[in-house]
Amino acid sequence: MAVQSTHNVVVPLEQSTDQEGPYYALFNSLAGSIDVIDQSVLEGLGLLSPLREDVGEYLSRRGYLFASEEEERGQARLLYEEMLRFHRATVRQPIVVIPSYNCNLKCPYCWQRLHHLDSPVISREMVDHLFSVALPALIETSSPDRVALTVFGGEPLQEEPALQDRVVQILTLGKDAGFTNGIITNGVGLGKALPRIVGKVDVLQITFDGPPDVHRKRRPLPGGDSFAPLATAVSDALAAGIRVRARVNVDESNLEHLPELSDFARSLGWLDNPRMYFHLAPVKNHNPRHCAPSESELLLKVLDLADRDERMRAFDLSGFGGIKYFRGFQESGLFSLHRFFNCEAQINCWVLDLYGDLYACWDSAGLKHLAVGRFHPAVEIDPLALGRWRNRNALDIPACRQCAAAPHCGGGCQFIAYEHHGDHAAPACDSLLASYVQAIGRNTGWLLQRARAGDHAVGLVTRDGVVTAVNRLFGLLDESPELIDAISCS
Repeated sequence: MAVQSTHNVVVPLEQSTDQEGPYYALFNSLAGSIDVIDQSVLEGLGLLSPLREDVGEYLSRRGYLFASEEEERGQARLLYEEMLRFHRATVRQPIVVIPSYNCNLKCPYCWQRLHHLDSPVISREMVDHLFSVALPALIETSSPDRVALTVFGGEPLQEEPALQDRVVQILTLGKDAGFTNGIITNGVGLGKALPRIVGKVDVLQITFDGPPDVHRKRRPLPGGDSFAPLATAVSDALAAGIRVRARVNVDESNLEHLPELSDFARSLGWLDNPRMYFHLAPVKNHNPRHCAPSESELLLKVLDLADRDERMRAFDLSGFGGIKYFRGFQESGLFSLHRFFNCEAQINCWVLDLYGDLYACWDSAGLKHLAVGRFHPAVEIDPLALGRWRNRNALDIPACRQCAAAPHCGGGCQFIAYEHHGDHAAPACDSLLASYVQAIGRNTGWLLQRARAGDHAVGLVTRDGVVTAVNRLFGLLDESPELIDAISCS
C-alpha cells in the first residue's frame, strides 16, 4: 500500500469555492511538484485506498506517493548526493578573505560584537601567501570565472591606509587570477576608497537599515554620520559602473519605515538603475539569551505592509526563501531544486583570515574553536572539524526528517544552530515553509488559471480524475525559458 510523502504540503486556496470546489494546492518540496486538487482527492490522500487508479498513478509519478517510507528516504539520499555534484558544477565557489575584524560601526544586533572581535590588519606577505599557496590548494574548479572572491570583515573599507592597501592588493590579485570580485561593506568609507577599487571590483553588497534617521540609529558611527557618506558613495559607485546589492536588514522595529527608504532611493534614481538591487533580509537572532519573534511572524507583517503600501515593491523578498522560490516557479515552471544543505558552508566555501586560520562559514570566522584548519605556513585541514560543516544535511538531523521544508532549508543556518544549541546537528528553523505557504495562498487565482488552462507546470486533479496533467519535468509548456539560478543561499 502506498504512503504519503513526508514532504507534502496542502494549502487551502481561498475564495476558490465554486460548484466544483473547494480547491487546495498540493505541493511537494522533494519533487518540486505543485498541483491543484479538490476535496475528494484531498480526502482520498488521507485514506489512500479510495483514490482512482489513474489519480494514484499520477500522484505517484509527481512524487506525492511512495511505495514505502524507505523508498522515499532512499530517493532523497540519491538526490542529495546528485545535488552536491550539480552544485559544484554550476555554482561559483565562494572564497572569502577577511583582512581585519575591526569595524567602525556599533550595530547592536551584530553577532561579531557578541564575541568582541577586533584585530590588526593582514600583512602584505600573508596576502601573497594566500594567493600563491593557499588558494591553489583550496579552489576546486579549473575555471577562474567560477570563483567568487569576497572581501569581508569587520569593515574592509575603513579609512586606514594599511587596510586600504591590503584590500587593493587582494582585489588586484583576484582580478589578475580571473575571479569575480566583491566587497561586503557598510559604505561609510566607500567614497574615499572608490578611486582605488574601480575596475577591480564587480559587485558591492551594502547594508541599509531604513531611511537616514533610522539607519543612523540602528547602525551608529561613533562621532560621525553612518548614512550621508554611504548614500553619496552608492550613487558614485553606480555611476562608475559597479553593481550594488543593497541588503536591507529588517525586523519589527524598522519595518514600518521601509517605505520611506523606498522614497529616498527613488529620489536619487536608484530604483531606475539596473545596476542597483534591493532585497530584504530578516535580522537573525545570534544571541541565545535573547528571545526574538520568529521569522514567520515577521514575514506576515512584511506581507501585510506590502499589501498596504505599494512603495514596498522596491524591495525583493528573496530573504524569505519560499517567496523567492515560488516567484521563480511562476517565471520558469522550476522550483528550487532539493538540496538538503543550507549554504555553501556544507559544500566548498573557504574563509581565510589575517591570522592564517581557515573556516568553512563566514559567520564562524574569528572564533578559533570553530576553525577547520590553517593556510599559513602551510595548508593543514582538520578533517574532523571540517566534517562537522561539510557533512551536515537535513537527512541526518533527527528533528528534520519529518519536516516538509527539509529538502530546501537544509536544517537552517548551522552557525545559529551551534550558537543556540551548542550542536552542529541541531536544526535552526526559519521562515522557509511559512513563506512557501504564504506565496502559494496569495496566488490562488494564478494557480487555478494555470491548472485549468494546462499552460504551466501545474496540474488539476479532481473526483473526475486527472483533468490536466503535467508531463514535463520542468518548465513552461509553451516555451523554453532561460533557467533561473536553481540554488542559492536564502
